[in-house]
Amino acid sequence: MQTRALETLVRILQVQSFSEAAQLQNMTLSALSMQMKALEAELDAELFDRSFRPPRLTPLGRKVAEQAKGVISGVAELHELANAGAGLSGSFKLGFIQSASARILPKFVTLVGEREPRATFRYSSNLSEVLTEQVVQGQLDAAIVTRVEGAAQGVHADLIASEPMALAVPVALAQLDAVQLSQQVPFIHFRPSTGIGKLIAASLGAEVPPQNTLVLDSIEACMECVKEGVGYTVLPLPDIRRYADGRVHVVEGAMEGLTRDLVMLTRDDAQAERWRPRLLSLVRDAA
Repeated sequence: MQTRALETLVRILQVQSFSEAAQLQNMTLSALSMQMKALEAELDAELFDRSFRPPRLTPLGRKVAEQAKGVISGVAELHELANAGAGLSGSFKLGFIQSASARILPKFVTLVGEREPRATFRYSSNLSEVLTEQVVQGQLDAAIVTRVEGAAQGVHADLIASEPMALAVPVALAQLDAVQLSQQVPFIHFRPSTGIGKLIAASLGAEVPPQNTLVLDSIEACMECVKEGVGYTVLPLPDIRRYADGRVHVVEGAMEGLTRDLVMLTRDDAQAERWRPRLLSLVRDAA
């Protein structure tokens, strides 16, 4: 169905005249008449009472013309959406790891509202490996995760921030070195299967025997245990600072340059290339 015919129908409703409508639509009266007959045939409905000269809209014709206004408006919105220029347009699904959702997501939502009015987002939070697989499968358009070695094939990774790893120790144990700490209290290990967890596991070597390790799946829980003197932990410095208080001693240079790279993952295809730079800019600004 041609929207041009619907526009003409709406015009006839507005001016109540075939001849005037033809002039406004830049058509001949004959062309307008043929266009309306074709529309009636397509809808299999009598839109005009031709016992009158000129024809008049039937009650059904008036109703169809009123409904056509919404169709025309909707088509105009689609054209505007599709021609949004450099901005983001459409509905995006974006995933965050827990620490990134706490620190980046609130600002990101604000920036989207200010800069990208044509874009809508649905958000989810999960572990890095889960989010990576969801990007691979097309269940997410993008995900903010910790970079790990051996990333999935067909995935593009853009660096958002490189964050130093640091040591968080109960303040009462601040004078102990790493070996002494491992002998006296448990090491609180953020879930080893996660991106952060793999970095931590690789950095520890054999200094912390397994029997002295407490595994938790929440950064906040790790830090709460440090505050209570249960043990010590290694985490990205921004996350330590987020939860630390006077009960925590932070050793920033203890991990010898070890960093956590926070990256945005997208599928490595032509479709993602169209909107990836704009989305990446938003995420980096939010971070």
